[in-house]
Amino acid sequence: MVKNEKINYNLTKRIKLLLLVVCFIVVGFLVVEYMPSVKEALILATTVKPETFTELYFEDHLSLPNKVTLFKENNFAPKQNQRIDYLL
Repeated sequence: MVKNEKINYNLTKRIKLLLLVVCFIVVGFLVVEYMPSVKEALILATTVKPETFTELYFEDHLSLPNKVTLFKENNFAPKQNQRIDYLL
């Protein structure tokens, strides 16, 4: 008799947990569906937006090389005591 009660208790515990999860899902869906601000916040939080552009500024842009060759070391380093300003 005791063994049967324990099985029933575990079964009812699992059913209650399942019903609680279903209720949370339904309430969450209703909140997202009927509140546009929540829906918009959820979309913004879960989507990845790529960066539109990156700007790079050189103080002495005339000293940059005219051609860049693949598989060859290209030196863009400034001359000594010069700075490279960049904005990311």
